[in-house]
Order: sequence, then structure tokens, then C-alpha cells
Amino acid sequence: MPIVVILKPKLIVHLYFNFKPIKQKMKRNLISFFLLLAMNFAGMSQTVKVQVYSEILKQKIQSIGGNYCQANYTDNAWDAIGEATLKDFKPGYVRLALPLEFRRVDYAAYKGSKIVEQPAVITLLETMKRMKTEFGVTNFTISVWRVANELVSNPEKESQRRIKPEKYDELIDQIEAFLLTAKNKYGVEADYFSFNESDGGYQVIFSPAETIAFFKKAGERFRKAGLKTKFLWADTAQTLGTVEFATMIAADSTIWKYLGPLCFHSWWSENIPDSEFERIAAFAKAWNKPVWCSELGFDAMAWKIKGMNESWDYAFRFAKISHRMMKYAEVEVSMYWTWQNNYGIMSGDTKTKYPSYYVTRHFTDFLNSGTQIIQSISSDPEILVICGNNKNGEKVLQIINLKKEKVSIEIDSFNKVLTKSVITTQNKIWEEGSVKVKTANKKMIAEIHPESLNTLVFK
Repeated sequence: MPIVVILKPKLIVHLYFNFKPIKQKMKRNLISFFLLLAMNFAGMSQTVKVQVYSEILKQKIQSIGGNYCQANYTDNAWDAIGEATLKDFKPGYVRLALPLEFRRVDYAAYKGSKIVEQPAVITLLETMKRMKTEFGVTNFTISVWRVANELVSNPEKESQRRIKPEKYDELIDQIEAFLLTAKNKYGVEADYFSFNESDGGYQVIFSPAETIAFFKKAGERFRKAGLKTKFLWADTAQTLGTVEFATMIAADSTIWKYLGPLCFHSWWSENIPDSEFERIAAFAKAWNKPVWCSELGFDAMAWKIKGMNESWDYAFRFAKISHRMMKYAEVEVSMYWTWQNNYGIMSGDTKTKYPSYYVTRHFTDFLNSGTQIIQSISSDPEILVICGNNKNGEKVLQIINLKKEKVSIEIDSFNKVLTKSVITTQNKIWEEGSVKVKTANKKMIAEIHPESLNTLVFK
């Protein structure tokens, strides 16, 4: 068994100047050896420290939900992946797409209240009813991507389509008819409404002034119709610009009563600093509003790369953006893009679960509704940590190791017993009980695999 000698710098200097019998050359060799040994030892296995502050409360998670937007892309709002995710993840909050344009149908056939006669819209209404009665969904957001050419000033464009102000009432006729039919005929009332990413114009664009004008008109009409539906505040295309867009919308205090949660999408946010997410959290707190991420993802153009959503790279990047959104933006409701056959987290026949499915389970299984997020910090920026107290009285610690090597994590302020652990890596897609934890000098030490997502549950 080899013997390792560790000498402090002062001792090395002492040896160098005071050990007379050693010849000068030998002394130089000896000092070089000991310095090299000390440097190698220092870089061998540096423990990362994780500190948890249970007394510092962050947000409480309302729901980890998903997008069910197939009515935008097919003739049916329901599909097999959607049914599987409703069963597996049990979302309390969902977001659905309301189609308000049918390109192969004359506008007169779906103008106004006739919108609810369209087969795709009927499937959407039936989907909402099933979600509520069969799967326990309690909160519904309805979003619109595209409207008929007859309502916009630039029908030749595919994006940046601008609705004519004089057509607002005609558009509201459609939306109101849908919302009332959902409530009165299907027993489901929409909690929130939005135009998807209207700040960027994908596909309808609204300026802040136009948003205010539309909210005033539609909000009052919803109220008079007996609807509780309010508006997502912003529902922006990406993290950057959310605070600015929301600020300009809130410039008119007469629409405040119509505004729901501050809402953004996390696209194109991988390379922005954490402080941009923190700005959203701080802004929402100033307005006493919860933060929602109504489209959780990292690359809105991923659909262009065949098979990308089936890869480990996609899943690991998804884990990182999910972590940052929850930890720094302090999101209370997140809606994953998507829990249907669009950026699917499983094959269309539901038989093959992709890595992102298992990454999602780390959040839905352990950090879901009722979890109180508490402050946690890591001494290493490549070790991401988030911690919460779940509704079962358990403490959940989630660790993402971005490094390509195994890391020892020293967990402080944790007088708990590990009852469950789950690890997801490229080669260990969902492995329970394999995170090794030991106690040394009243500290808990966890061994974390390279490039891994880990969830540890303590009681």
C-alpha cells in the first residue's frame, strides 16, 4: 500500500534551509518533488460545498404542467402522447391552443359564434372536458397563435400579423363564443387567455399600446358575459425583454384588474446570465404577482433538427433550463413544451420514452404542487442545486453536475436521513438508490456522477 506524505509549504521551506546533510542539487530535487506532490494533491479531489438555508423561503410551486397545443397543428386536439402525459404527470395546470383560422375553410363558416362548429374546435372542447373530469386538471389557459386573414392588415405575411383595431370586436366574438361554450356546455371555464408571444409576433404581433386597447375591450366583454377569464401578463417569446414589455403594458392602470400572472417563455435563454431570470422574479414580487413560464424549452427551432428531441443532449439542456427557470425566475407554474406529439418526449405510439421524459419526471415526481422552494447555494458554478420541502414533509435536493468527472458534494445544514435517490445520465436513464451518501465529521457527503441529474429525498 503506497504511503502519501503531505507537507505544508512552511515545512518544505524549513527542510530546504535547515537539512544540511543534503547536497544542494538533492535539495533542489527534493523541494521540486514536494511542491509537485502538494499541487497534485490539491487538484485531485476538491469537495464541492452545498449549503441549504431552510429559513429563507422562495416560491411555492403551484403546478408543473404542460402545453397541449395539437389543435394548432392537426385536426384533433387529443393524441396518444397527450393522454400518456396526463396519466403519468397528472398536471393541475395546462395550456391549450385555440385555432381561429382554417385555411381551407371560408371565413364566413367560422366567423363569430360559428367558431364552435368547427370539428377541430369541438375536439378542443371535448379535450378540456376530459382533462377536467378524467384527469383532474384544475386550471386552463387558452392561447391563440393565428387569426383569419380577414382580421389583419397584412394577410400576406406568415408572422408579424397585425390585427386591425376595428376588427377587435369581431375577434372577441369568436373568443367569447368559445369560452362561453366551454363553460356552459362542457363545464370547463378558462382561467387565462393570451395571444402567444405577441411581443415578437409569432404569429400575431401586438405593441404594448395595442395590448392595452385589446385587454380593455376584451376584459370588459368577458366580465359582462359572466366569464372569470383574465389575461396572462406578457406571455413573451423569451426571457429577455419580458420585464420591459410587461412594464409598458402595465402603464395603464385601468387594465390591472384584468391581468393574471407575469408570464414568459424560456426560449433562447441558455446563454444569458442568471440575473436576467432574477429580474423577472424581482419584478413580479414588486407587483405581487406569481411568475409563470408558459412554454418551457431552450431552442424554439429544435423541430428543424430531425431526432433532436430524442437525444441525451436535448434532455440535459432541458434539465439545465428547467433548473434555472425554477431557481432564479422563481416560477410557480411551468408548462413544458410539449406534452403532446410536438417536440415529443416519447414516440408517437408512447412505447419509447426519450431521455427528456425521465428528466421531466425528476421535476414532476419530486418538485411538484405544494413544494416550498428554499434557498440553496453551491460553491461551484458547475454544480447546480435547488432544494424544497414537499407537501409530504420531505426535503428534496436536486443536483445537476455539469462536469465530465465525478464530484464529492458536502451538504451542510442537513440533519436528515436519505430515503430515496434517483440519477439520470446518458447511460443510466432512471436509476434509483445508486447515489452514495456517507456522513463524516457531522457532514453529509454525496458522490455525484459526471454529467448527471440527481434527486435526493430526505426525511
